[in-house]
Amino acid sequence: MMMRAHDIFRLGLLTLLLTVAAGVLAAEDVTARAMKLYEKHAYEEAGRLLRPQLAAMDSISQPAARLTLGMIYLRSAELYQELQRSALPIEMDYLKKLAGQKNANASRYADFFLARALLEEDKLAEGVKLLQRFAGGSAVTPAYKAYANVELGAAYWQQKQSQQARAVWGTVGGKVPAEKAALAAAYATAGVQERHLQDMADEAMAETKKQGKVPDTAMLINLLRAYSQSGAPEKALDLLATFEYRNASYIESLGQSKSINFYDPGLLGSIAQAHLRMAILYLEQAGRDPKLGNTAAYFLADAYLMQGKAEQSQNQAALFLAQSQMPAQYRDHARSRQAAAQYLSGKHQVANVIWMDLAEQSANRPELLAEVILSCMQARADCAKFEKRAVAASETGEGKKFFPLSVALGKYYLARKDYARAVLYMEAGRDKANKNKIDVNDPVMLTGLALAYYHNKKFSESLEIYFEMSKQYPVVRQIQDAMQGIYAMEQQSAGDVKIF
Repeated sequence: MMMRAHDIFRLGLLTLLLTVAAGVLAAEDVTARAMKLYEKHAYEEAGRLLRPQLAAMDSISQPAARLTLGMIYLRSAELYQELQRSALPIEMDYLKKLAGQKNANASRYADFFLARALLEEDKLAEGVKLLQRFAGGSAVTPAYKAYANVELGAAYWQQKQSQQARAVWGTVGGKVPAEKAALAAAYATAGVQERHLQDMADEAMAETKKQGKVPDTAMLINLLRAYSQSGAPEKALDLLATFEYRNASYIESLGQSKSINFYDPGLLGSIAQAHLRMAILYLEQAGRDPKLGNTAAYFLADAYLMQGKAEQSQNQAALFLAQSQMPAQYRDHARSRQAAAQYLSGKHQVANVIWMDLAEQSANRPELLAEVILSCMQARADCAKFEKRAVAASETGEGKKFFPLSVALGKYYLARKDYARAVLYMEAGRDKANKNKIDVNDPVMLTGLALAYYHNKKFSESLEIYFEMSKQYPVVRQIQDAMQGIYAMEQQSAGDVKIF
């Protein structure tokens, strides 16, 4: 199985801690089965298997199960974060093309969804203009006019224009369950603290059920946003387990033979946020166990760093590093992430000293150099000196031992928008015999590779990856639809495409 360096570390460490905490697990044990799914990168399936069983476990088994769940949701959050980063530029390109059409069959709803994508990228001023234009139009449904005003209010609030925000929100009744859910989502996104957002979301769902209805996709996404961004990740996960999120938010009919599927640009990010919050919740709970506390700190250091909490990440890394009998590879990973947290805290010199020390030790350990590059990138530091060292090492190295380093370099060049080299290196780190299989290759790497292919106009190669991923993660369909739409409008693009 092809895994990144710290995936290998984590699996070995978790095997160790499970043995220490609960004895050797039988093959039939639910925690062991969840770990097997984790190893195949089937994170959501693993969570759905283990999470419902947690309450029925005895007190001896629960801590290890919580730690396992924390690890599962942490990796799932990382994948969905990468999917969100990959989806936005593709969906933005598609929506811009739709919004730019001026013929008789032009979309009336492209402005709304393009505005949502702009808001996801914090391009608030541009998003406001489109929402104002959309809300002022006469050819859209009252429901979407209300949604536009809800999102417009959130954008005003984030721009510190609270009076305008309240005025726009005041035009939305909020008595209809779908509107109440949209308001809860917008308040959560904007960071409005004076509202009981979870209560609003609960009421919207309860009122819908009382009416004998099932919430539509748009309402479900707003409920997910409200829960995931207001500190209720368990309710967000309950929604994800109960309803399918693969369907379009809105389908616009443009005559008898044409329709356009629109997806919410923030869906993947909301799932990532819910999974990350859930990972931290379970890891913190596992950390209270005397036998697992220091080990939970290993994962919490990563989780807090992903959440942007540098100081808490440093503290957890220090707690883990205080152990005296931990193998070197685990310590090196923790030190690398600790350096990233210190850099983000403004301790640039300290971080660079740690990274350089680790790089000096990587002569025969390409996976360690990969760790340095990935954590340096995560801190948004200048990684040029490590890049040169990594390129030199990859040119002389052969075999699967160098796969993690190739992938790290591919991600580095993807972040720098050097898409040709991104493809070159990530291809070098992909299992050629099972090139798109996520149970063999890291799906985070495959997601980056698919984006690099897209930017290189290799639509077919990109879609093949997303199609394979959608078998395990159906929400990836929204990226496929956007890319197929771009190809359909571009007909002259380089390379052919297989429409799945």
